[in-house]
Amino acid sequence: MYKVSDNQKHKLAAYELMSANDAPETDPMDWVLEGSNDGGSTWHLLDERISQMFDDRFQRRTFKVASIDLLSDLFRFRFLAVRDVNSTSRSQIGSIDFYSASS
Repeated sequence: MYKVSDNQKHKLAAYELMSANDAPETDPMDWVLEGSNDGGSTWHLLDERISQMFDDRFQRRTFKVASIDLLSDLFRFRFLAVRDVNSTSRSQIGSIDFYSASS
């Protein structure tokens, strides 16, 4: 989970994931991104991705959030599948960046 540091609620416009330095089999492939505006009691679907692939290590991919109407101050990913489900149940990502919509 990620809680915004300014204690304000934000409309999420996009996010960026970067693949890690090794172990491509642990790259997330399917996931959902959810936001909460009540301290995590209720979660709302912000984005869902299926069959996503990172072609290189340290590759950055930006994903636009289709519906940016929800103000949130807490975000979480639920990674549902990795690139090679037969080799590991672990998921690894190099970095995650969030981009809020302009006010």
